[in-house]
Amino acid sequence: MKHIRDATTLSNLSVPCITLSSNIHTLYAVVFYHHRIIFQSIHDRGMSESVPQIVQETRQRIAMARMLCVLFMIFVHVPDGLSSAVHYTLGDGGFAFFLEGFLVEGPGRASAALLSVVSGYLAATTLLKPGSSVWLLYRRRFVSIIVPMIIWAIATYLIYLAASRFRPTFLDDAQTLLDHLNFILFLTAMPDGATMHLGFLRDLFVCVLLSPLLLPAVQRMAWLVLPLLGLLYLFEHDQSTVVILRPLVLFAFCIGIYLAVRKVSLNSLDRFWPLFLGLSVVATMAILLVNSGAARNMVELFAARDMEFDEVVLYPIGRLFGSLAIWTLIPMLLGGRLQAWTERFTPYLFAAFCSHYLMLTMVFHALWSPSLGGRESTVFVVWFLAAPLLSMAIAVLIVNLTLHVYAPLATLLTGGRMSAASSLKPIAERRRQGLALGVWLGIARLYDLLTRPVILLLRTWFEASRRLLLGRR
Repeated sequence: MKHIRDATTLSNLSVPCITLSSNIHTLYAVVFYHHRIIFQSIHDRGMSESVPQIVQETRQRIAMARMLCVLFMIFVHVPDGLSSAVHYTLGDGGFAFFLEGFLVEGPGRASAALLSVVSGYLAATTLLKPGSSVWLLYRRRFVSIIVPMIIWAIATYLIYLAASRFRPTFLDDAQTLLDHLNFILFLTAMPDGATMHLGFLRDLFVCVLLSPLLLPAVQRMAWLVLPLLGLLYLFEHDQSTVVILRPLVLFAFCIGIYLAVRKVSLNSLDRFWPLFLGLSVVATMAILLVNSGAARNMVELFAARDMEFDEVVLYPIGRLFGSLAIWTLIPMLLGGRLQAWTERFTPYLFAAFCSHYLMLTMVFHALWSPSLGGRESTVFVVWFLAAPLLSMAIAVLIVNLTLHVYAPLATLLTGGRMSAASSLKPIAERRRQGLALGVWLGIARLYDLLTRPVILLLRTWFEASRRLLLGRR
């Protein structure tokens, strides 16, 4: 993923901001203006059929899938003290290095796709219910996805901003105000850095915003919509679409919608788990082999046409069979201790995903690396394998401490998945809410003070530009 290096002039900063604002307003206008007509059509045409219902077994399966996928995704972001990403190959580093590469290139890459499918399925199921409200879906997803994303991104940004005074960080690559905003809000790009994994949540929320349009489109023209989105996923990798930075998320989200509207049985492929597991292993090994230099002619052939062989061929195959392998293996894990563990720690899962890179980086540089060494150490594989569970443990600690100190903040950090105890007295709860409002107003005032000079400068520049264009002085 390439860093954004925009020009440092104010005019180059302003133009993309204006274009972005226009695009976003247009998107919102289209979605909000048409959602009533679309849903009236859905109720007239589609509600005569039975609405897909999520049974308890499916809910448990989805909860397990989320837990496994998030833990697998953490493998992709385990800090090792190096400034560049590791290129996993066969034959280098022994079995420990091979195990790392297998977990990253296999289930690690497949997990984002499966999570997107699940999200699309749940969104469609919600919207297809009689009396469903698009606005309620938006509000719930904003609270559960965007609010914690912004909070954790700001926390990460501020910590690295302080660290930048003493050592190089990813923030050194930011040249413009838009570059800095992209590290938090991912407005036009998903830049490399400690907040990059949070960009997945941004795309997921955009898919939710588009769901009133995607749902009838998939219902009526799945034969056209899914292939077009599949082609977009295969051949668009430079984030130039802006609306969706990773087309994979949109494509997988629409597959989830398709499964919901067609009422596809989610356990119909369970008996094929050995096949999917075997194919996922073969696909992962193929990725590692190509990374090691195999199929060089094929790689060069794709490169000559400005395409990447792994992005167009290897990764899609690996994500397909990896997702199917994870999903079809889950029934074997239900009903035991792992399911009980999943139910217990699911409320902390989102906080673990949002905070894992920041927390692991701090633990690695403060404790692990000084005492046991970095990637060159023979025990690094222990750090790598323990990273997902360590991230979960840290999230549990942070959330529970926040619950005792200031419960409303814990609710925000977890996207509403954890809240204050129901036994709180009404007066105490009112005091907590008042304190939360006071803190929020203080943050808003501080933000206003910090951004006022920039806004004033932009306003002055726009006014001068307008006068110049109109021939005035």
